[in-house]
Amino acid sequence: MFNKFIESEIDRIDTFLVIATILLVFCLIGIVRSYFLGLKDSPRELFLVLLVKFFEYGAFGLGMLTFALYLNHDVGLTDVGAGTYVGVWMVVISGLIMVVGAVCDVIGIRQTLLIGCAGLILGRLALPIFEDTILVSLLGFLPLAFGVAISGPVLLVALKRYTTESGAALAFGLYYTLLNLGFAAGGWIFDHFRGVYGDYSLVATLPIAGEISIYQLLIATALALTIPQILVILLMRENIEMTGQGIRILEKKVGRVKPVFSKMGTKIAETARETYRLLSMVVRERRFWIFISALAIVTFIRIVSLHFLLTFPTYGIRLFGDGAQVGNLYAVLNPIVIVFLTPLFSILTSRASSYMMLLIGCSISALSIWIATVPAEIFTPLMNTSFSLIIFDRWLDIPSSSWDPFYLSIVMFIFLFSLGEAIWAPRLMQFTAEIAPPEKEGSYIALSYLPLFLGQFLAGPMSGLLLATYLPAGSSEGYPLHYMVWVWVGLVGLLTPIGMIIFRKNFQRVEHGV
Repeated sequence: MFNKFIESEIDRIDTFLVIATILLVFCLIGIVRSYFLGLKDSPRELFLVLLVKFFEYGAFGLGMLTFALYLNHDVGLTDVGAGTYVGVWMVVISGLIMVVGAVCDVIGIRQTLLIGCAGLILGRLALPIFEDTILVSLLGFLPLAFGVAISGPVLLVALKRYTTESGAALAFGLYYTLLNLGFAAGGWIFDHFRGVYGDYSLVATLPIAGEISIYQLLIATALALTIPQILVILLMRENIEMTGQGIRILEKKVGRVKPVFSKMGTKIAETARETYRLLSMVVRERRFWIFISALAIVTFIRIVSLHFLLTFPTYGIRLFGDGAQVGNLYAVLNPIVIVFLTPLFSILTSRASSYMMLLIGCSISALSIWIATVPAEIFTPLMNTSFSLIIFDRWLDIPSSSWDPFYLSIVMFIFLFSLGEAIWAPRLMQFTAEIAPPEKEGSYIALSYLPLFLGQFLAGPMSGLLLATYLPAGSSEGYPLHYMVWVWVGLVGLLTPIGMIIFRKNFQRVEHGV
């Protein structure tokens, strides 16, 4: 984009973009700087963990955008098969998190991150090499799921251990910012390599792996983002804790590898039994079912978010053509909007109830989906305007012959959805913690993932069915009914605000602890 500024005369649009970009960069620097200043006394391990997570969310976002395409093109699964596979895989990750999340308590943060990173590397190394479904599952997706599950909860432990009580909020804010920036980086990489090599292309032939497709190359790129994490983790010290009096070095526990892994297995078994015990205990409580039903209603809007990862990449490529900028349209735009708007909305709405902000945010996101269902011709008057020039030429860099007004509707839809998400996403975490009853917070919060399990399982097959029905691969007649994908997704999204209104008393009852 900046080459255009140098090579051509700077017109008013370019001037506006330069000023806007500078302002946004300064705002981002100001946001990150405020976090670092508030955490300057924290041990280096805090910042190393956050750096690891920045790399990992870039790799994870890149992988999530690629997996359905990889399973379809390289492994040979159908649209329904690929969507179902990724959906079930996400359910497995969520289940593993509940079981292996306590491993950190046994072996420490540093060793947990190293073991998790080993699983991530093994999985991302196997996927570009193998195309057999069984080998891909056993050597690729299974170790990858374990790596994601075992290293995910350790972040929460690290944020608590490496900060004081007053600094925890700043650490979570910095984490949320880096998470979104990492995800945006993954979205940019997804589009960049596809723009260079094209979709469904073969990019190289290697001695062991054989022919490498663009999607295998993208997963290999995720592997390249994973390897530096080991170097960062090795710089960490074990047994470090931040207290009100400063950094404290805990007594080092010396033990052989075999006993450590034995203890780890014991802890996993204990956690599984404890999860079952908690579930069997709380399911008898009426309050629990009110709690779960409230979260289940909100799960529908979260299913829409999953469709951006499962459905939108294939949808965009088939509709817009080879090299479509689907990564920029969602995986870059969405996190950038959230990074800048979430702190603003948090300040402006700090005194509002979680229920009301959830309802407003979910309503904005749910209604925005319907922008993608209206005829693209409605946006034709915006073509050849400054707005379209910014979108098509300066941002997405699309040749003028491929300019399509439907791009504009997608941009507006995703921007408004992201605006709503900036309101409801942080409030959902707060709401979940608020409505958990005293002395049972851990049990209720752990079991709050149950509705999401079902949502993840349903989103996968739904994604495949929508693509197979309205955008079948290889169609020579175009996709005149492509908007029906968003009709169905929009109907799912509307269930959240409608359900929140219908069951308003239940939400307010659990919010006030009644």
